[in-house]
Amino acid sequence: MGGMTIGRAAQASGVGVETIRFYERRGLIEQPPRPETGGYRCYPDDTVQQVQFIRRAQKLDFSLREIAELLALLTTPGTDAGDMRRRATAKLQDVDQKIERLQRIRKGLVELLDSCPGAGPLRCCSILDALEHDEALGGETTNRQENGMQTVKLTIGGMHCDGCSEIVRHLLEQQPGVKGCTVSHESGEARVAVDAAQVSAERLAKAVRDAGYTASVVSAAE
Repeated sequence: MGGMTIGRAAQASGVGVETIRFYERRGLIEQPPRPETGGYRCYPDDTVQQVQFIRRAQKLDFSLREIAELLALLTTPGTDAGDMRRRATAKLQDVDQKIERLQRIRKGLVELLDSCPGAGPLRCCSILDALEHDEALGGETTNRQENGMQTVKLTIGGMHCDGCSEIVRHLLEQQPGVKGCTVSHESGEARVAVDAAQVSAERLAKAVRDAGYTASVVSAAE
């Protein structure tokens, strides 16, 4: 193939057209110039390889900023395997920290479930009691009033597949103050844990809209 339309490039890459346009806006893929005689932009064969590289890196939990650095390494003279290994090692350490945090969360949930009677009036529910009184879970004490944490719920339109939800998730996680989020293209919703002192719910929605999707704030509560 000597070149492709964006539609053919997207199909060959296994993503949607909006995904390629999003990568272009983030500077991960160079947008071909429009022909002087008019018509469609012509995407080189390398575009497919670049998109697939980005998608594989995302599956390994590399952020878009980190992926941009990896792509830059490929075109930087003098780069060797050691440079790539150092970045992969740093990502592994980051993943290990996330696993440790999830294990603490799991421990807290197991403790709550073990103490739950599983029946009877709601006032007897130990899980509800623990959540209402900010008890320590898995060795961590949560204090929402002190740290200003909020859970922001967004409705998002334009997501058609898991790839779209991954893009939105990575985009939200890049915003300052975001501690974690879940995104579902099936329900068209995102739940984002944020430090309210660093980022507003509307700013999160705007970041999603800037990526080509529709977004509105459903709730933002402590």
